[in-house]
Amino acid sequence: MHFKSKKTALIILGIVSLVLSRLVFAFINDPEGPNLLIVVGLAVIIYFLSLALYVSCGWLLKLL
Repeated sequence: MHFKSKKTALIILGIVSLVLSRLVFAFINDPEGPNLLIVVGLAVIIYFLSLALYVSCGWLLKLL
C-alpha cells in the first residue's frame, strides 16, 4: 500500500511540474509560442527540485 501511494505522489509531482512549466511560458509574449523542448526541460528541472524537496521533507509529509 505504501508503494502505491508513493508512486501516486511521484506521478502528481510530474503532472504539477509540467503544468508549472507551461504556466511560466504562458506569461512570455512570444509570437511563435513556447518550444516543446524548452517546456519539457524546465518541467524536468522543476520535477527534480520538487522531488528533492519531497524526499528531504519526508518527515513533514508523515505528519499530514
